Amino acid sequence: MKTTKSTFIKFYLLGALFATTNTWTVINAQESSAALEEIIVTAQKRQENLQTLGISVSAFDQDTLNSLGARDIVELSKFVPNLQIGTESSDLKAMIRGVGSDNLEAFSDPGVAVHIDGVYQARPSGGNALYYDMERVEVLRGPQGTLYGRNANGGAINFISNKPSDEFEASMDFGVGDNSWKRFRGMVNVPMGDTMGLRIAGSGLLGFPHNETQDGYQKNLIPGGTEGNDKDDATTKLQFLWQPTEKVSLLFAGGETLKEGVGPIRKRTNTPGAGTLSPSGNPANCDDCGFVASGGLREVYKDTEESFNLLTRSYSLTLDYDLGFATLTAIAADQSTDMGLVQDSDQSPRAKGIPGGTTDSAVVTQMSDQQTLEVRLTSADEGSVEWLLGLYYLDENAFQNTVINRDPTFGAAKTINVLHDVNAESSAVFGQFSVQPNDTLKLTAGFRSTSDDKDAVGGTKVQIRPPAPGCNDGWPYCYVNVGSQSYSPEDSWSSSTYKFGVDKYMSDDRMVYATVSTGYKAGGFNFGVSSAESYDPEEVTAFEIGSKNRFNDGRMQLNASVFYYDYSDLQVFQVVDQTIVVRNAAEADISGAELEFVAALSDNLRVDASLGVLDTEYKKFILPSSLFLDASGEPTNIDVSGNQLINAPKWSGHIGGEHDFANGRFGTFTLRGQLYLSDDMYLRALNLEPYDHQKGYTTLDVKVMWKSADNRWFGEAFFNNLTDEAVITNQEVTDSGIYFANLNRPRSWGVVVGVRF
Repeated sequence: MKTTKSTFIKFYLLGALFATTNTWTVINAQESSAALEEIIVTAQKRQENLQTLGISVSAFDQDTLNSLGARDIVELSKFVPNLQIGTESSDLKAMIRGVGSDNLEAFSDPGVAVHIDGVYQARPSGGNALYYDMERVEVLRGPQGTLYGRNANGGAINFISNKPSDEFEASMDFGVGDNSWKRFRGMVNVPMGDTMGLRIAGSGLLGFPHNETQDGYQKNLIPGGTEGNDKDDATTKLQFLWQPTEKVSLLFAGGETLKEGVGPIRKRTNTPGAGTLSPSGNPANCDDCGFVASGGLREVYKDTEESFNLLTRSYSLTLDYDLGFATLTAIAADQSTDMGLVQDSDQSPRAKGIPGGTTDSAVVTQMSDQQTLEVRLTSADEGSVEWLLGLYYLDENAFQNTVINRDPTFGAAKTINVLHDVNAESSAVFGQFSVQPNDTLKLTAGFRSTSDDKDAVGGTKVQIRPPAPGCNDGWPYCYVNVGSQSYSPEDSWSSSTYKFGVDKYMSDDRMVYATVSTGYKAGGFNFGVSSAESYDPEEVTAFEIGSKNRFNDGRMQLNASVFYYDYSDLQVFQVVDQTIVVRNAAEADISGAELEFVAALSDNLRVDASLGVLDTEYKKFILPSSLFLDASGEPTNIDVSGNQLINAPKWSGHIGGEHDFANGRFGTFTLRGQLYLSDDMYLRALNLEPYDHQKGYTTLDVKVMWKSADNRWFGEAFFNNLTDEAVITNQEVTDSGIYFANLNRPRSWGVVVGVRF
């Protein structure tokens, strides 16, 4: 859907009237005042009122997440301006304001940093947190290179769990829905004397037999083949709090996440110019490849029995010691991840029906273990000067073995075995200082010095089938070992990042701010090419001006910001000799604006909305000749300078509202509805039509909630994506240059009932 200028202006003005809050909070219908609650966040590693904080932050407590119907972190994209989140099996891929990572090289670093209770998650799979019993989820937009360090170029997402409290409480709920959806969640908090407390929370998805999915959602057209999104999830978290004195607290947290099943079926996206795709030799037309289903994106071919399993264990110990003039905080953590993955490499039935053919599959085994330590001193919240000083250390070991089997029908058939072991060490010193010369002005300066060291050992073994008459394996081809490689690269990088900010307070309800900040994303290694080459870090410098406002006695809230990014040395994946590699291949400009609005029109009626606007452009980006052919069939480079960045729609936003209907002894019913709208976006830097293109779309969610008069019992019925839009949420590329896409959920419904004790 191409958007005209007039349409864009209309939407922009509409968003200005109805833009969501960073922290939308359900207002109790029984309160006499409809004033919005003040939200306290820890985005800058101290407790602060969000409306007086000179950065762009969106925050959601558990009640708000439930009310919005955000069943997982992916659905936060609907409510946070300029946030795009997708998943690939067990990995989380986040983009904020067009900045993040589509990097598919093993052990490459994300561009948006995920923290769970103060612990950085080095691997993308670590973002699969327990999405339940949350005190808050915070989304920080813009580079967070000073307080959050490496790999926070796009921003940071913080999961903050509810901590043990001094009162007994418990709750549980159970949900069922279409596609055999089942979910159980439970929590219990147990005080243990005056100084100790225990809190346990868990969540699971049970069953998911997708024998026949609604509306053909990712239906496998191969008879007897497994459907997509067949999965079982189970997550538990235990916290033990000991407070021997008023000044000292010690918190132990342990958790485990198990995810297994069949991930989203990867839908092949037609792409011209890739010579290995078409057996007919016509790279511009791949309709004869046999793996483009006629039923649209939700129908695919898959002959390989796909599966994934992910086991993540995490342990942390947090010490807080009130020294009077400052608080000493130390967080030590250990996290391990074990993942196994089997994927169909071509999404084709050809291997199934060809005698002697090999199934196109990729088998991945990945393990990682990380230890982190952060120690910081935070000044007391008194006086006109605030400061924070800290040290950070990360040690990570990661191992991966990948075996790729390719069908000869789709070009030079290969068996590729890539094994590597990567060690990474990162250390940093950081600080932030703020001074208020008077009641209306606040000046902030922050810095961070980071040092990264990486080394690896690995090797690649390749077998290929060239033409060779006389072979007896059912094909006129024979496997020939073309050799093996071994390598042991090492490299080091360092960076200094900074932040300067000015906050101006016009009144208790209005402020403006301006910031300049930088971000740094660590370098890494490429494996599987002629030699293990390294790529450099990427850097971004961001300028932002914003305003936060409350009106009408605190019943309305409007926050706005505009920004500009200078983005250099982008780490972009490319395919070289049928191998995925990462290169510092691009520079980019990013500019945009965001609006967030919430209003309590009465004790029973609330509206909220958001709007994100982006203008993105690659300033310098040349794609290599290994993937593309000119009109004569010769390899050629492609200049994509001036193209739009991936996963960066020119505008997106939502409009929502809810109304409470109090009904005496029968409790309170709440009706909520919300529209999410998005402009077109591109999924690859080529910006080809229609192959790299996700058209604009609109989704509608409706929800009915109920709570009993004593607030003990509760329930809901939800109806999501009533427009039944098929949206590509993530796209990836195989070693042969074939692109696949993952999709959102189709039209769906569910019912949840629960009780509090």
